[in-house]
Amino acid sequence: MAFEFEHSVECPVARDFAWRFWADVSNWPTVDPSVEAARLDGPFAAGTKGTTKPRGLPPTQWTLVEVREGRSAVIEVSAPGAVLRFGWVFEDAAGGGTRMIQKVSLEGARAGEYAEGMKGLEAGIPAGMRGLAAAMSRAAGESRTGVSEA
Repeated sequence: MAFEFEHSVECPVARDFAWRFWADVSNWPTVDPSVEAARLDGPFAAGTKGTTKPRGLPPTQWTLVEVREGRSAVIEVSAPGAVLRFGWVFEDAAGGGTRMIQKVSLEGARAGEYAEGMKGLEAGIPAGMRGLAAAMSRAAGESRTGVSEA
């Protein structure tokens, strides 16, 4: 059994800025309040491992399995009997903005055991991506003005 869903959002920042912001995993906790910490054990490149620490839960280990610098990346999380993949694509949008697409898939012999978790994940992705776009917009504004907004 396999699960798959996709969501996209547009952000009024240039694609290179959006990519740099997202690929800096230290930004992840500032964007997602459910994330306590995120760490990358090397460069943002295929084969590099990382860890995300959700609040109140044990750390999750993951691997960057594919990276097209400035354009796309695939993060893979292994679970017993299944593999969860988060694919991200960054495209130029009209007016100099960026369209971010996140495709999530779960495959494996035991994928069905994670159905409820996948439903919750799917329900939360749109708000999370809107939050990411808003954080990118704020960060881009701060970098242009040199002034941090409160």
